[in-house]
Amino acid sequence: LCEVGRIEQADLEERKSVITSRVQQIASYVWLNDQRKQLAELDEDAQPWRRVAQDIEEQRASHAMLTAVDDASLVRIQSLINAATATKADPELEVWGQVKIQSSRARDYPLDVMEVSLSRSGLPTPMRSDEPSVRYVEGVGVHVLGLMRNAWKQDLVDRPFVRDASVGGGTGPDLGGYQPGDRVGSWGVEKSQETWLRGLRGQVLAHLDTSEEERVEPIPGRDVTLTVDINLQARIQAIMDPAFGLTRVQEWHAKDPTVTPGDQPERPVLGDKLNGAAIVLDAATSQVLASVSVPALSLQKLRDDPDSVVKDRMNEPFVNRVVARAFQPGSIVKPLVLAAAITDRKFAPDATVTCNGFLDPNHPERFRCWIYRAFNQVHGPLTGPEAVQHSCNIFFYTMGERLGPQRLVWWYERYGLGRPLDCGLGEEIAGDLPDPASYRGSDTPGFRPAEAILMGIGQGPIRWTPIQAAAAYAALARGGKYIPPTYVLQPAPHPQAIDLGLDGRGVQEAMEGLSLVTSEGGTAHHLSFLPGREVIFNCPGVRVLGKSGTADASPLRIDGKIVREGAHGWFVGLVRKDGEAKPRYVVAVVVEYGGSGGNVAGPIANQIIYALRDEGYL
Repeated sequence: LCEVGRIEQADLEERKSVITSRVQQIASYVWLNDQRKQLAELDEDAQPWRRVAQDIEEQRASHAMLTAVDDASLVRIQSLINAATATKADPELEVWGQVKIQSSRARDYPLDVMEVSLSRSGLPTPMRSDEPSVRYVEGVGVHVLGLMRNAWKQDLVDRPFVRDASVGGGTGPDLGGYQPGDRVGSWGVEKSQETWLRGLRGQVLAHLDTSEEERVEPIPGRDVTLTVDINLQARIQAIMDPAFGLTRVQEWHAKDPTVTPGDQPERPVLGDKLNGAAIVLDAATSQVLASVSVPALSLQKLRDDPDSVVKDRMNEPFVNRVVARAFQPGSIVKPLVLAAAITDRKFAPDATVTCNGFLDPNHPERFRCWIYRAFNQVHGPLTGPEAVQHSCNIFFYTMGERLGPQRLVWWYERYGLGRPLDCGLGEEIAGDLPDPASYRGSDTPGFRPAEAILMGIGQGPIRWTPIQAAAAYAALARGGKYIPPTYVLQPAPHPQAIDLGLDGRGVQEAMEGLSLVTSEGGTAHHLSFLPGREVIFNCPGVRVLGKSGTADASPLRIDGKIVREGAHGWFVGLVRKDGEAKPRYVVAVVVEYGGSGGNVAGPIANQIIYALRDEGYL
């Protein structure tokens, strides 16, 4: 062992001494506790040591004396073990019968904890500073990478090590099959790329009649190459850490965030932590550059206090909100609906729709515009880009009505809603999209007319994930060419572009509207509840075209009780350098029950743009 481990015998003896000392301490503690329990139960000065001083598990178990042993040394040690257990074993080799070789169960996460320095010069005024904020980020990329677990019974059934001829597939061992004690990818890339990462065992066939051996060398698992930039990932995780401040309720989020009406204790108030997600796509390729879900997952916390993670039903830190949680989209769908309506000739590019505050003159209490409901004002006549700029509900109720339920659902499917995107993470979900065949009258169960109209403004029976939102906007940036997003470069095939068939003028009108949203007068130009009309996007040399959204959300219920309610805050933006014609990146942010998309998600998106600049992307 000293020879193959390249250590001195004294070092090996020291390792053994440390192990035996630690185990003896554990045993003494266990024995003392057992003695106290027995004394308490017997209430007398008994002599329990003979009964309780039995070997504990740590005394019976094997302990690692050498780690990270190379393959050649393992083969040599295994030959000694085999010789010690042979029928006519050499007595001098007998001790090797007590030696075991065990595959390492430990994954190395060298970038699990990273130090990040964040500029605070572009933050909203109450948080702004010339001094950077230095953050230590734990669990960098864990939602994407995933973790390993012990093989379950179902794994052993699905791919057994020893194949059963009765179920087909031949007999003999499957060198990639599972045995008890094997490790399996539990989620994320570890799970989705399990077959590629796993490799195959080696095999030695011993011919007893000739004493010859046939050796099949093991095939190591292959590398998986991701699109994610781990440095950008760490920066964005630091930005979205509640300790930094942007994912806590702040004074600029609402008119008075300190006041909680007595009948709405479920709404977040000043200082409360907010959950959410953010994703950055390369606009040209749809490759994921960063993908952050909040609350983050700490490997240390998973090891030390797993119950605090697994049993947290309120925050569900295990859920990767980028791909595995669907949200009502709200107004961020409006530019997509505009492009679809112009393509289907339901709206002419030079035409207008007049906002009178409500859709139906006979029912002014229904289908109202947000500006009418909040301020008793109207938008008046609007072109398509102006409707996106002001996020007019009446305009997009009208577009939904003109497109009709079947066609509207069809377009949403084209934009990637309602189906998994095969992005390289197995836990991704499809989101919610109604079946157009279930469209019914207003008094009939099913997909109803009112819901079809609501879908024009991103409400009603539709929900999508942040990765679906980002991919749809990337398609607009490419002029209507949809490329499924991906986390994996190797071994995943490079996805091909799909022409959505959007009219060029429709894309142009949608893009103009996105430009107006972040310009003077747009809904994502400045922070509404801070004085001085403080602009949201202030990174020098960068132009942002995007859309905010405040989506009425289904309440969060636990055991039938509403524990959180309100609106989800969205911002999805296309980012380019000044003077460039095409956007380089797509940034999508959603904050659960955060409220105003512009005020809550906008500053987060702005800091992500600073992160892109600091990492050399802009």
